[in-house]
Amino acid sequence: MRLTTRLLDMAGIGKDRLHLAWVSSAEAQRFVEVAETVIETVRQLGPLKAKEMELSAAEMTVSGEIVRWLVGKEVKMTTKGDVYGRPWDTDSYEAFMDTVLEREFHKNLIYMAIKEGSTSVREISKKTGLPMLRISYLLADLEKTSKVEFTGTDNSIPVFAAL
Repeated sequence: MRLTTRLLDMAGIGKDRLHLAWVSSAEAQRFVEVAETVIETVRQLGPLKAKEMELSAAEMTVSGEIVRWLVGKEVKMTTKGDVYGRPWDTDSYEAFMDTVLEREFHKNLIYMAIKEGSTSVREISKKTGLPMLRISYLLADLEKTSKVEFTGTDNSIPVFAAL
């Protein structure tokens, strides 16, 4: 759940828009109360401010192999340890997952910005709000995984394209 709420915040959706409640089919009044709470919360939050680019990047992140793998390994890693037998406490593992989630989301956000026509680090930074140094670092990773490519320069400015 923590991973989901963190991603919702990163994408501009907001963690407060997610509500999870167990309601039995025999609890009609409880269902009404939960529904009214959700409606009132969303009404107070107002319209969704996330852009299509952030929503697509969030979807790509949760669909990505790395995040899904980490989520699937959490119980094993925090109970039995890693392949070397080293134990991971839950807080350390979740902090690691937060770091990976943020990196994967930023990579997908950069990829979406390039797909939408931003080709230079400066343009990508303006579109995403990410620092140029972070973008440069993650572009190298995106190139290694063949998601983007360096296509040349325009007035000494590196230009990138999505693959």
